[in-house]
Amino acid sequence: MRIGSVVNLHTANRFTAIGQPLMIAGMSFSFILVIGIVANLATGGQNLVDMYNGMVWNGAIFALLGPLMGIGIAAMTQYFPLATGFGLTRNEFSRGTSLVFIANAVFFSIIVTVGKMLEEVTEGWGLHIRFFNVVYTGTGPAWQTLVQTFLLILAFMFVGAAITTVFNRWGQLGLWLVLLAFTLVTVAGGALAFLNDSFASWLFSLLSMGWAPWMGVLLAVGVVAATIWAVLVRRAQAR
Repeated sequence: MRIGSVVNLHTANRFTAIGQPLMIAGMSFSFILVIGIVANLATGGQNLVDMYNGMVWNGAIFALLGPLMGIGIAAMTQYFPLATGFGLTRNEFSRGTSLVFIANAVFFSIIVTVGKMLEEVTEGWGLHIRFFNVVYTGTGPAWQTLVQTFLLILAFMFVGAAITTVFNRWGQLGLWLVLLAFTLVTVAGGALAFLNDSFASWLFSLLSMGWAPWMGVLLAVGVVAATIWAVLVRRAQAR
């Protein structure tokens, strides 16, 4: 098994693998800092509790998660053709790429967890702002943030890889069919909720699920996406 060669292929450009997600996240974090500075100057640092509490739904952290999904897309658009060109098997590529995904998820989830801990201790960096300490990364203890962020990042990367492999395997038509099926299911679910009060109540009850069930959902999404990707990559064309 030449898994190490696949890992080296993914990490040859350190900026793309690590630097780019950190740079984009840093730009988003800087924007939140500017908001905090302006708010503190305008109010003298007083009466910012509502802003701090409201920022729990702040989605700026997705500036980090988006590029990480891009790593999953790049795995098939850039590195898969290179890997097959170098004579690596599809099995070696899928295993090595999965290892890269897991390593990325561990690395960036540690960064987010440490960032959240610092943000809590400093009460939003002394500005009553939130970037790491938001609902998407977990509002519980640090270990929950570590687990939640790991599963979220991993799911994002495998979803990106799976979607790109669908396009690779069946072209634009295949991708549109997948999107159409997803849209139909969403519309049908919304229509059923509108017409059936019992189903609507059950649907809204999902929003109040505990932390562990939501982690099960994230895990399921990641496993399904990884399975689809692993199966399709065996017949994907190197373009």
